[in-house]
Amino acid sequence: MKKFLFILMLTSGVYAQQEVFNVQQYCVDVKPFKKGECDISGNEYSFVFLDTKKKDVTFFFTDTKLKYKIMESHVDELNSNFMWYDLENEKGKMDMKINKQKTKIEFIDASNHIYLTVGKSTKLE
Repeated sequence: MKKFLFILMLTSGVYAQQEVFNVQQYCVDVKPFKKGECDISGNEYSFVFLDTKKKDVTFFFTDTKLKYKIMESHVDELNSNFMWYDLENEKGKMDMKINKQKTKIEFIDASNHIYLTVGKSTKLE
């Protein structure tokens, strides 16, 4: 019974989200940045939950949970293939961009660039 309740609670949290991205590959570029180079890379169990209605982004990155509020979003003026999100949490600010095909997500801050190749998005409403 406890196991059933745990699974029920776990799935109800997932279904409250609008879109779920399954991370297939990640690449972390740490300052000093070198285009196309990864200081850390892999394909461990990771997900990105994007809820534009609640203005929340949650990124489960291997054993780390990063949670942000969406402060603003806009389409890139120079390249309309990307949607930009200005994110903020108690530790600071970060930018996130997602391509139109929803196959690439980038998290960008002053010291790290995290490049994600993601699988099919699941839209939950």
